[in-house]
Amino acid sequence: MDIKEVKETIKDIPVGARLQLIKKNGAIVEVRLASHEVTSIAKKDYGEIVVPELPPALIVRGRSRFGNFRQDIDELVKIAWIED
Repeated sequence: MDIKEVKETIKDIPVGARLQLIKKNGAIVEVRLASHEVTSIAKKDYGEIVVPELPPALIVRGRSRFGNFRQDIDELVKIAWIED
């Protein structure tokens, strides 16, 4: 999926709704939408430490993980809204 497809898919889904994400590797993951933002994170250079650029991602909350995490959109095939 690309950024336009993801933004179009999630625009009417409320934050906190449960989603099923179908990934390119065949995995189906159930998560809760944490934000409507779909952005990448720019490269940061701290001298000796360089943090590489991170690709565009959805911010979601998983069941078995505490807190929010990023799900890269280039790994996704489909997003399905399954519950409010």
